[in-house]
Amino acid sequence: MINSSPSVSVSKNRPLIVFGEDWGAHPSSTQHIMKVLGKSRSVIWLNSIGLRKPKLTMHDFTRLFNKVKKFIVNKPMNKNFNEEGNKQLIINPLVIPCADSWLSLKLNKIILKWQLKLACKKLAITNPIIWTSLPTSVDYLELIGKTSCVYYCGDDFNSLAGVDHQFVSQKEKELVEKSRYIFTASETLLNKFPRFKSVNIPHGVNFSLFSDQVECAPCDLPQGKPIAGFYGSISTWLDQDLLVQTIKKLPDWHFVFIGKVDCNVDKLKPFSNVFFLGSRPHNDLPQYIQNWNVAILPFVNNKQIQMCNPLKLREYLASGTPIVTTDFNALDGYRKYLQVADESKPFFQAILLANAEITPLIDFEKLESMNDLLAITQVKNSRKESVIDESWENRAMDVQRYLAMC
Repeated sequence: MINSSPSVSVSKNRPLIVFGEDWGAHPSSTQHIMKVLGKSRSVIWLNSIGLRKPKLTMHDFTRLFNKVKKFIVNKPMNKNFNEEGNKQLIINPLVIPCADSWLSLKLNKIILKWQLKLACKKLAITNPIIWTSLPTSVDYLELIGKTSCVYYCGDDFNSLAGVDHQFVSQKEKELVEKSRYIFTASETLLNKFPRFKSVNIPHGVNFSLFSDQVECAPCDLPQGKPIAGFYGSISTWLDQDLLVQTIKKLPDWHFVFIGKVDCNVDKLKPFSNVFFLGSRPHNDLPQYIQNWNVAILPFVNNKQIQMCNPLKLREYLASGTPIVTTDFNALDGYRKYLQVADESKPFFQAILLANAEITPLIDFEKLESMNDLLAITQVKNSRKESVIDESWENRAMDVQRYLAMC
């Protein structure tokens, strides 16, 4: 068992061992927070141990192959994830996801214990705090000894597609019992957990990255028509029926989607004004969104969406770009800066209303007065200012206050 003796004095900068998703695959809230916390403490990040059992599919076989490749080629441990050169390590765990048999779980523990022991020795880590974003990590807490654990819940796992809900729900229940604190990404998620040890830590935003004016538009953006754009995972939470209705109503618009396509999009492919640009580095996204006329959030109305708090909402706001969205709980507090579509205001009409705000900027000769330009600028700035105090640095400070009491 790794040395985490409780006799070691408690420090506000105790090292962290983090169970998260694959580092760099998609910049999650946990990744953003760890980039800040990692400037003043050692961090061991474990790439995803999985939330669902593997199946005999090409997707799962490819994923398994890539994990084995990372383990062999990149070695069990990878380089720092902070530019400051502080002590961080990324572990590529070679484990069977959602192990539910005695043998598979025992094998996982042997491999993971060995990897953790090497990493802790390399960074001279003792008395760590465990931070986990995955309920399935509860089976491996014992490998780190009797130490504090905090659970960061960013999603309602009971409503995620492709997840063994019964298995993950049981693991989450066990993790909640063992956690010192539970952090949630939304007020709605907060209601799931015991209030005496739960706190809402909303998503933050890299404000300077998204608010600073970009110099030029990316060369792969379509030209000649106004653009309604979306970035993020192209998944089943996008309301494709709503998008089809909207695209048919707005043939003189381009619809741009940036991100990995994780679902069937055959409903959208026939339209010549729909563009799937693939994934782009997170730091490049401001170049796209600031050159869209409207940023869109066309989500389905289901439990997962009503429980979520998408990172991109604050990033959209920080860019100043007009936003059109379907209705969900996380909009509360920002609604006056958005065009929220409903039965009386269809999504396509909300797009036209949002675009009317900035259309005069396209042709300065159409401006009736300088007051028009000032009014447009004020609206844009008001969106930016709505999230100016919601930086990841501020979120990390909120987290730090609780970690110091672990």
